[in-house]
Amino acid sequence: MVYEIAVDVGGTFTDLVIKSDAGMIKGVKSPTTPGNIIDGTINAVVRAAEALGLSLAEVMGDCRKFAFGTTTATNAVLEGKGARTGLLCTRGHRDVLLIREGGKDDTYNVAVDFPGPYIPRRLTLEIDERVDAEGGVVKPLDEAQARRAISGLLDQKVDAIAVALIWSVANSVHEERLAALIEEMAPSLPYSLSHKVSPSIREYRRTSATALDASLKPIVNEAVRTLSGRLAAEGFRGVLTLVTSSGGQTSPQDVQAKPIYLCFSGPSAAPESGRRFARLENVEGGNIVTVDMGGTSFDVSIVSDWEIPTHRDGVIAGHSFGVPSVEVLTIGAGGGSLARVDAGGFVHTGPESAGSRPGPACYGRGGTRVTVTDANVVRGYLNPLTFAAGTMMLDAEAARTALRQDVAEPLGVEVDEAAELVCVTCDQSMVGAIEEITIKRGIDPREYVMVAGGAAAGLHAVAIARELDIAEVIVPRFAGVLSAFGILTSNVQNQYGRSIFTRSDAFDLDAVNQNLAELKTEAQAYLARMGVEEPNRRLEFTAEARYQGQVWQLTLPLQTDRFANAGDVAAMVEDFHCLHERLYNVRSAADAVEIIEINVKAIGLVPEITLPQSERGEGRPYPSGVRSAFFREAGRIDDVPVYQGETLRAGHVVEGPALIEEPLTAIVVPPGAVATISDYGNYRIST
Repeated sequence: MVYEIAVDVGGTFTDLVIKSDAGMIKGVKSPTTPGNIIDGTINAVVRAAEALGLSLAEVMGDCRKFAFGTTTATNAVLEGKGARTGLLCTRGHRDVLLIREGGKDDTYNVAVDFPGPYIPRRLTLEIDERVDAEGGVVKPLDEAQARRAISGLLDQKVDAIAVALIWSVANSVHEERLAALIEEMAPSLPYSLSHKVSPSIREYRRTSATALDASLKPIVNEAVRTLSGRLAAEGFRGVLTLVTSSGGQTSPQDVQAKPIYLCFSGPSAAPESGRRFARLENVEGGNIVTVDMGGTSFDVSIVSDWEIPTHRDGVIAGHSFGVPSVEVLTIGAGGGSLARVDAGGFVHTGPESAGSRPGPACYGRGGTRVTVTDANVVRGYLNPLTFAAGTMMLDAEAARTALRQDVAEPLGVEVDEAAELVCVTCDQSMVGAIEEITIKRGIDPREYVMVAGGAAAGLHAVAIARELDIAEVIVPRFAGVLSAFGILTSNVQNQYGRSIFTRSDAFDLDAVNQNLAELKTEAQAYLARMGVEEPNRRLEFTAEARYQGQVWQLTLPLQTDRFANAGDVAAMVEDFHCLHERLYNVRSAADAVEIIEINVKAIGLVPEITLPQSERGEGRPYPSGVRSAFFREAGRIDDVPVYQGETLRAGHVVEGPALIEEPLTAIVVPPGAVATISDYGNYRIST
């Protein structure tokens, strides 16, 4: 057998999906090991090997590809643990990171302090140089002064240097020279150049991205070295890839060169997973809301007309990282989210999480505060004896004790009602997140199907779908490891860009075509380096375009990689008019269209994974038993039927109220809902 492995490291559990060349696919979960996520990863591989009746060495020795999604970069920024970094900027622009784009996190509260810069002012030094918007050198680089500035940062013991000069995207000669000086004066010191990290014209976003990138290099480089070394020590000789913010996989070398692309690594794979399951189930229209509820967070994304939206407005801890990213909204709502009652008697859940250690009170690892998981145990939705495929026993009495002291007694209510209040509060937070990415953008969620994944999503999916009038929920058979499945099926992918300024009424054919040709060469070289065969290569060219005088631009797909004549330009302009009209209901045909950036996405297509079809079931399915469970609509019901998912077959119908237990998740079918098992073993629930 030859195996492929995909891993998604979460805050509470590490999810793994393993696939063989014979078509076998299996998912496992293992507790994340804070402080050393590699141990949790290896533990997950051990569990997968045991499930296959093999040793760790046998699986690793026959593994040809290991795809890894990690929150290492995101957590470093969130926790303020980036490397000590210095910034070199053009004289007069020392406060770009402080001024940002003029706004605050809370625009309407004048009492909120202005956000602090990612790199402190004392580590931000000015360089005597200046390049204009056309790329002309207005003031040559003062090398003596530059050496003094670099020396000053070295005296302050920086671990990395970010270089972000004004208009370096028009002419990078001064940034390149500063790079040479850094290599000469501190050969082993990591550094990042803004024109390579984020070739955009927006100074704050480019500088912020460069600062983040530089601060992550020492951390990510060490993490990648540790991961590669540990896998090699366990016998792995295949290809290691890492998941980027754009949802694709790339090489460790590319991630080490631009670690900022590792931000939001794991969650970016969920939309692809949702799209693949929706295609498998022949969902019409291709409109999907994908939700992934794990132990720590709730991730929501949408797919419209089969397209996964991307953006460059990503923010971590208030700092813009401005690189192409799959649009995923994350909130602190998961099974481990801690619940509390405030002074006014209102229940809150999250964003603080109990994590995997100590975890919820029911884990029996020392946790005493109540979590959403504890509330679900009390509601009767989780089986304490079979949780996490039977690898962990839950203490139901500890869950009741924590719920009583943290919620029931402060509110003066019964424990059942307290459990429901905790879960309803969590549900409303998740509904709000979905509304943020749909209704508030003019998207009607009633026109979408929900794909629910993550270990905890099956417990809440129907409840939140009903709040939004979503008629159908699909819970895949791999719901418990949804993002890991998305990583397994994601394409090899990277993006390259060039800053350029031209207008449709004075279009610079030579400059545009030169940039397109250079990008094409760069993209093809990347795909060749990644071992992608020619038939599986795809290049997608886009331009950042806007009407003359607009502040913000749209990402415009280009229909050609070379503009031959005015007809090609006119076709591009018409495409922009149509795009602008579709998004904003406005077409300004008399205005010129400006191009400020050209990009190419290099894609190495991964073949569609075909899941084996489930056997057809005969007659009605029989439950394995009954359990007492509490439902919002009906109160506590003592004899709710419990079904074992592994015994259900295609065509079987489960009417609510019912509980379905899968090895890696649990599914609640409330009163009035109906779950049908599809040909591929997925659950299609009519809400």
